[in-house]
Amino acid sequence: MTFIEEFTQALRHQRTLMKKRPGRRRIRALIYLGWFVGFGLLFATVNGVHGGRLGSVVWWRNDLPGNMLISLCVTLCFFIGFRGFERLAPQRWLDTITGWRDWRSGLFFSTLSIACSLTGLVIGFAVVARIWSRQDMLGKLLAKPGFWAEFLLISIVVTFIIGLRYRARWKQEAMQARITEAQLKLLQGQIEPHFLFNTLANVQSLIDFDPQRAKQMLERFTDYLRASLGQLRGESTTLAQEFAMLEAYLALMQLRMGERLKVELTLPAELGGIELPPLLAQPLVENAIHHGLEPQIAGGTVSVSARRDGHRLHIEVTDDGQGLDGPKFRGQRRSGNGMALGNIRARLEARFGPGASLELLPREGGGTRACLQIPLPHDTP
Repeated sequence: MTFIEEFTQALRHQRTLMKKRPGRRRIRALIYLGWFVGFGLLFATVNGVHGGRLGSVVWWRNDLPGNMLISLCVTLCFFIGFRGFERLAPQRWLDTITGWRDWRSGLFFSTLSIACSLTGLVIGFAVVARIWSRQDMLGKLLAKPGFWAEFLLISIVVTFIIGLRYRARWKQEAMQARITEAQLKLLQGQIEPHFLFNTLANVQSLIDFDPQRAKQMLERFTDYLRASLGQLRGESTTLAQEFAMLEAYLALMQLRMGERLKVELTLPAELGGIELPPLLAQPLVENAIHHGLEPQIAGGTVSVSARRDGHRLHIEVTDDGQGLDGPKFRGQRRSGNGMALGNIRARLEARFGPGASLELLPREGGGTRACLQIPLPHDTP
């Protein structure tokens, strides 16, 4: 990822609440530095024009350094306020606020922003008054009705602009999500025939010398089609249907690999009705088999489990194969984790935003863990 792409991504996530922010710290520090310098110069320029001192010696000695110091205090209050809320608030609060797509989101961010701005201004004026030995400056400023009138006016204008910006961004995200879903459905339509043709070719090759096994493979293939074709045409499926499709797919793979492939599926009954986009877990299972277990002579075990943690759904696909250091996985990482993983991440981003994630991690004892996290609506039973 280039610097411009990292910077753009960090800006896009700046107004999204999350416990752990992606990207490098220096990129986020650069954004705050831009706020600090930009607001400081804006405050100093406005005060200089208002007092008729712009560009004068007094402006360079007093106004510019003082306003830059106040801007620094405001920027620090923004950082402490928002990051403090992200760290201290429960994850379900962050998921709820992130999921708002109406006036509540604008009200929350505007209220917190105004509080951080006011706190930073008061602290900044206090620091400036102490440095410039004008102890009465802060009291006189806060006693002026004009100060509060200006602050209120600026707050209303900023809140209005933020509301317009959020509304435009929500419309853009909704449109982009529809475009992404359409593109991924087209890609999915290109991937499905590849799997179908490979399976039919395997059946055809078995008919002559092992007709009984060919019959079993055709039966398992029929089970897979029955479990998958209906839900793959829709935008949502249930976790129970996803696991049923996985069971049929893994039965087909067991018939092909024999005793080399062992399977463990764990789905608590109370989670079966949870809705999610179709075909999220199967590509992870395919990767576990093709890149983790098949290269090993002894094969291994692939495990799929689901659990709920508050308002988040966790799906894990683990294998005891050759792991992320294997040659195929190393090649995948160089090409961006492969088409299947990029497909999943794009679908998660389009449907759930940054609240969902997919991580590939080394499994303790050898192998790979693929961890999916999806935020659940608060009305999910």
